[in-house]
Amino acid sequence: MSRKKTLLLALLSITVLAILVAGVMRWQLKQGRSTPPPVGNPVLNGDIAPAPGLPRGFVVWSSNRYGNHDILRMQLPQRKISRLTQHPHTEYFPRIAPNGQAIVFARSQVPWVSQRNQVPWDVILLDLNNGQERLLAKNGNTPTWSADGSHVYFQRNNTQFVEINVKTGQERTLYTSGTGDIRDGAVLQTPHYDARSGRVAVTLRGAQHKIGIMDLNGKFTRIADGCQLTWSKQGDFLYYIDYGGRMKNALYRYDPEKGESRLWMDIPGEFSHEYFPKLSNDERYLVYGASSGGHEHDSADYEIFLWKLGTPLTEVTRLSFHTGNDNWPDVYIDPENN
Repeated sequence: MSRKKTLLLALLSITVLAILVAGVMRWQLKQGRSTPPPVGNPVLNGDIAPAPGLPRGFVVWSSNRYGNHDILRMQLPQRKISRLTQHPHTEYFPRIAPNGQAIVFARSQVPWVSQRNQVPWDVILLDLNNGQERLLAKNGNTPTWSADGSHVYFQRNNTQFVEINVKTGQERTLYTSGTGDIRDGAVLQTPHYDARSGRVAVTLRGAQHKIGIMDLNGKFTRIADGCQLTWSKQGDFLYYIDYGGRMKNALYRYDPEKGESRLWMDIPGEFSHEYFPKLSNDERYLVYGASSGGHEHDSADYEIFLWKLGTPLTEVTRLSFHTGNDNWPDVYIDPENN
C-alpha cells in the first residue's frame, strides 16, 4: 500500500472516530447526568437580608443544596428560605395553586433521575398549610394547574398530555403524539394548556424539534426553535426562552393574534443565561433562573431572580446565593399586596 493511501486511510479512520465520539457525547448529553451534581456552597454567610421593595408572597423552586433536589420556599419580602420536602428522590418543577394554598411538583421514581429523562416521574400534591403530601398521578411530569385549581395537567410517558381532577383523581388523556401535525413519538415537553382556546403551548423534541401552539387534534402552529413556552393568564400572549441573548439565551414574548415575537428580557451583568421563566399569579412579577454561562437544567449554577415588570432590568432582585443548582421557580404574590 502506498504511503498516500495509508495516510488517507488514517485520516478517514480519525474522521470516523471523531464522528462516533461526537455521536456518543450527544447521546450522553440527551440522557443527562448519570449521577447527582455537586451540592455547591453558600455564597453569603448567614441569612439573606430583606431587600427593599419586594412584594408580600413567596417563591418556590427546586434546589440540590441539601444533597438532592428538594423543593424550597422563600417568604417575601423577608427572603427567608425553608425546605418543603426532604425526600431521598429527586424533585423539581413546583407549580403553585391559584389560591396559593398548595403546590404540585414532579418526584422521580428512583433516587436520582436527570430532568433530561422525562419518563420515570410521579406528580405529587403538597398542601402548604399542613405539609401533607398526596400522590396525584403515577408516571406524570411537569404538572400545571387549571385556572380554578380544580384540575392539574401533566405530561405522561413523553407523548401524552393528561388532565386529572384534583378532588376525585379521575384522569382524561387529552392528546397523544401521532395525531394531526405532531409525529408519532414526538416528545411533548412542558405542555401548558389554555382552556379558553383549547390550545396547548408545547416544546416538541425527539421526532420533531420546535415550539408552538397545538389544538387537541394536533393542528400545530410553529413559533420558534426554543423551549419553555408558556401562556399568559388571559391567553393573550405567550413567553419562551430562545437564542439571541448576551449569553445565548433570552426571554421572548409572542402575540398569537399577530403571529409575532419580540425580545422581552435579556438581563445585563454576570448572570445573563436566562432560563425557567414564570409569571406570578397577578402577572406583575416574573421569576426566573439565570446562570453565568452553564446550561444544564439540573446541574448548572442557576440563581433565582425576581423582576417587577415594567421596571429597568438593572433593578432585578437576586433571590438565591448558592453555587449549587437552583431551577424551575414559581412565585405567588399576596392579592392584598400593594
